[in-house]
Amino acid sequence: KYTITYQTKSVRDTTKLDPAGRYNYENEDMQLEVGEKVSYFYSATYRAYIENLRKSLDGNNIQIETSSPARGNLLMDFYRGYPAGKSTYLGEVLGEKFRITEPLEQPKWDIIADSTKQILNYACQMARCKFKGRTWTAWFTTDIPLDNGPWKLCGLPGLILRAYDAKQQYIFDCVGMKQAKEGENITYNSDFDKYAASTMKEFVDYQRKAVPEDILATQGIKIEVPEEMKAEVMKALAKPQPSNPLEL
Repeated sequence: KYTITYQTKSVRDTTKLDPAGRYNYENEDMQLEVGEKVSYFYSATYRAYIENLRKSLDGNNIQIETSSPARGNLLMDFYRGYPAGKSTYLGEVLGEKFRITEPLEQPKWDIIADSTKQILNYACQMARCKFKGRTWTAWFTTDIPLDNGPWKLCGLPGLILRAYDAKQQYIFDCVGMKQAKEGENITYNSDFDKYAASTMKEFVDYQRKAVPEDILATQGIKIEVPEEMKAEVMKALAKPQPSNPLEL
């Protein structure tokens, strides 16, 4: 088994730009675990956040730590090859959990001749494809013969070390790789069965339309805030959250 870490930049809200007109990126570490038959892609940043949150719980009391890790933006677990011949995507929107099982898909890449670049001291070549609503550029190395990469990007004659979409709203940069000890297995999400079966279309539609106020009411959760902040908070909860799905 191999574990590959991708330093990832993603844009949650495409309408918010800095004074120079550039996107405001959210940064996190995504990890790809590659086994013999299954690979698993997830946010290591979000996993660290959840572990820290669990440690901070003391009975019903929450210990607030100023050094808490960032939450991350790509709250996903993606299994390629599980179940056999298929893929499984676990996604979450405001506490609602979705499980999407689909046939395995592979992008149709065009490898760009005479394109070369050194990444992490590996000789890489460029490839491009249109996939899931975005145009992707990837740099892969045949020195690492794994036909894998970040998210659903795969099918090249070597591991993808860098990938980004044409608008550069999602950027994946490999920053490290290690080989697991013999007998070390891929770690599955312990809450796997708590995710409700769905489709990618239903999931993306929910992302775009979900209103926090409605979801909290459905879950029986009441928000209490100081009176002077109430109007501002309730206004924010009454509208859909910014959404820029990786898969369009």
